Amino acid sequence: MDFKQLHQGLSRSFFIDGYRLVFWYDPPGHFIDALDELALEGVQIFNMAGQSTFGMKLRLELDEPDIPALLYFPCAEPAPEDDWLLDIKLYSGRFYADQISMIFNELGLVRHTLREHLAKRQAFLSSRKRIEVLKRLVTPEMDEDDLDLAMCAAVVGSPTSDIAILLFYLADEAVAKDVGLEGNPSSLEEMAKYALVPSLVRALQMEVGYPASQPELSGEASLQFGQLMLRLLTTGYCESLSEIPDWAQSHAIASVNAKATSRALLSRWRDSSRFYAAFDVISGWVAEALRIEDKIRDVPLEQLAHVATFEMVEKQIIVDLCLAIPQADGRDLEMFRAIIASRLDGYWASRHKNDERRARYRQLYTALSAAIDLFDLRQQYLDGFHYESVEALYHAYSAELYRFDTAYRHYAVASDNTGVELLKKLDEVVERCYNEWFMGQLTRNWSERIDVEGRLDDWELPRIPNQQHFFRDVVRPHLDGHHNKRLVVIISDAFRYEAAEELRERINAKRYSEATLSNQLGVVPSYTTLGMASLLPHRELSYQPGSDSVLVDGKSSQGTENRSQRLSAAVGGQAMAVTAEEVKGWSRDQGREAIRGMQLVYVYHNVVDARGDTASTESETFVAVEDAIEELDTLTRKILMHLNTSTVLITADHGFLFQRSKLDATDRTSLMEKPTSAFKSKKRYVLGTNLPDNPSVWHGHTRETAGTTCGTEFWIPKGAHRFHFVGGARFVHGGIMPQEIVVPLLTVKQLRGEKVEKRTRRKVDVISSRASLKMVNNIQRFELLQTEAVSEQLKPITLAVAIFEGTEMVSSEETVTFDSTSDNMNERMKSIRLSLSGTDFDRKREYFLVLHDKDLGTELERYRVVIDLAFTDDFF
Repeated sequence: MDFKQLHQGLSRSFFIDGYRLVFWYDPPGHFIDALDELALEGVQIFNMAGQSTFGMKLRLELDEPDIPALLYFPCAEPAPEDDWLLDIKLYSGRFYADQISMIFNELGLVRHTLREHLAKRQAFLSSRKRIEVLKRLVTPEMDEDDLDLAMCAAVVGSPTSDIAILLFYLADEAVAKDVGLEGNPSSLEEMAKYALVPSLVRALQMEVGYPASQPELSGEASLQFGQLMLRLLTTGYCESLSEIPDWAQSHAIASVNAKATSRALLSRWRDSSRFYAAFDVISGWVAEALRIEDKIRDVPLEQLAHVATFEMVEKQIIVDLCLAIPQADGRDLEMFRAIIASRLDGYWASRHKNDERRARYRQLYTALSAAIDLFDLRQQYLDGFHYESVEALYHAYSAELYRFDTAYRHYAVASDNTGVELLKKLDEVVERCYNEWFMGQLTRNWSERIDVEGRLDDWELPRIPNQQHFFRDVVRPHLDGHHNKRLVVIISDAFRYEAAEELRERINAKRYSEATLSNQLGVVPSYTTLGMASLLPHRELSYQPGSDSVLVDGKSSQGTENRSQRLSAAVGGQAMAVTAEEVKGWSRDQGREAIRGMQLVYVYHNVVDARGDTASTESETFVAVEDAIEELDTLTRKILMHLNTSTVLITADHGFLFQRSKLDATDRTSLMEKPTSAFKSKKRYVLGTNLPDNPSVWHGHTRETAGTTCGTEFWIPKGAHRFHFVGGARFVHGGIMPQEIVVPLLTVKQLRGEKVEKRTRRKVDVISSRASLKMVNNIQRFELLQTEAVSEQLKPITLAVAIFEGTEMVSSEETVTFDSTSDNMNERMKSIRLSLSGTDFDRKREYFLVLHDKDLGTELERYRVVIDLAFTDDFF
């Protein structure tokens, strides 16, 4: 021992521990010469060699009762019956200068019985590095087991001796070394070498009810890490099921405390950004050992919905939902929605862990949610569509029925993105629901009304503007009424009405703009050349003889340059046309310079049609729609924020039909021969002059359906049929189905001042449904109330909920999202189930149920909880 250690140890006794008198027995007399070098401020040092102990007693108690003094004895301590200073020792300190004692002092321990315990741990203490680590882990009040756990922490490199964290470090090492369930992490073997494992086992016995064997407690047998993991995860699984199946009886830890603490420990493990990856692997080992795939196959979906222990459960839930959704009634579909919401807040699909595995499950649940939307809509129209007029059906489509198309698109995109076979059977059912049932019902009702009303001879609907009057009825009034304000019109090729509704929602989620959606009755045939021309300012539209080229006031309307000329001529030189690609490439200054002096700008955007109308990429149609929505949102924001524009109109030339599955002969209206007077023949329309009548098609005149001044006629296959499949037939347009001719018109306005403040979005508030909370069981439910419905101004919130004592979490933590749009308060209530960790709870101590914003990590609310546990030792 060096002099510095000696001085530090003695100083601690006087100046930290606060003793006035300190006794030091040194039988070999090794330190007698060091006494003269010791300098302890204010402390008298007495070498008791040859001194009268009785005389020293009188001096310390009567003559100088306040002086701090060190009494050094270069001899052994006398027996109590021969010790004149025994009564003084009872309130004085003791100093030891052997190696173990010095380590004891260095560690700052206060229980003298720990000297003997430290002596048994000399193998561990032989390393100075381990002692230095241990110093950061030790607290003065530790007992023998606490000290051993601190040594365990030093072995695994943990910053704390918390039993849960020790297990997480061991698990991490087990995974890193790939030891499986039959091997042990090397750190656990090292703990056994230092005789630390019995204390670890006792902690596990106390904390999680681990049924330790006597050999494990005595150190005669080592703890088997794999068996521990098997027990913990099985117990967690059974707790989530609320029962112990027969196969699990030999593995589950059967006590209430074990059930609750195991659940809390596993919850904490899964929530750890540092250690959750190890849980993934070890839960896989345990699942394989238990053959969990076979065990859960017949477990009801409602029970499995609460289990987070094994990834195989996630797969089974998805399989069960795939089978159940198509046959479910409305009530069951709502239950499935709740299950999916819970799983998305849960572990394997958590958006707070951004890895490929979880992203895939989120995509799967997105697909399932879209399938629920689709089948729920079908439930609402089980008898099909029986609208009494084209007008009624048109309005029904623009108000509600378009949601079938949205649900189908969302399902298709999510299903394609999963890259797994789990959805294969559901894919087939969704295709039949959309293509056979929805499109079949819609086609029958629509076609019947078109024929009965002779609508192609009178292509107008009350209160619905015609697309060919767009400039006259929409653009011109804006220019006349706002001479000093610029108007930008974005025309997105084949941008469908249902996609425009999604774009409206996305725009309205922001503070500084507001979008409203209306629609126009599209021209027929619903194809690009005619649709684009109809949106330009014109006195007349006509076809160039023998061609499908549409003339605007006798001049070409094709290409950006020609369109720019038509616009400029109509607005006194203060209008222009550009492509979206050009606008996307402009900086703020370049953009302002490019449109300086322009009152009207047409921006041509082509994403959907560019990919859908090409055989090699038509399968990407719905992905293209998603991309178009994103691009239009970004483009609109750029125009409003950077280009001195306060209003943007977004419309399209036409919509489209698309299905994922291949078409067959029943989807085709075959033409035995092409009319000799036809000059354009496409999958969904034929253009010509003096076309003959044909009872298998719709025969019309563009003069009636697009306002042309020429005699161009068309044939269109009835319903959603195609004339031919050459060059791809899943993406088509040109006909008169609602998806093709309900043309969106989105008006987006920039907001300022008070209007912005009114649109400031915040998250909904969540409170406890009860002000007074009491917990009488280790596992208990708490009811939380979303105080207001989610709307365009009120966003959903995801909470992390747990019970705390001070800053220490003493329960499992549960994640739950509140996103209800219901006005019914009862439907905005959710319950969370919390498990207490450990057994040391006192009803007189302060505990709080704390609600944190999961995304921001901020505390929102806390409620006092009285924990008054009834004694029980039954598992359920």
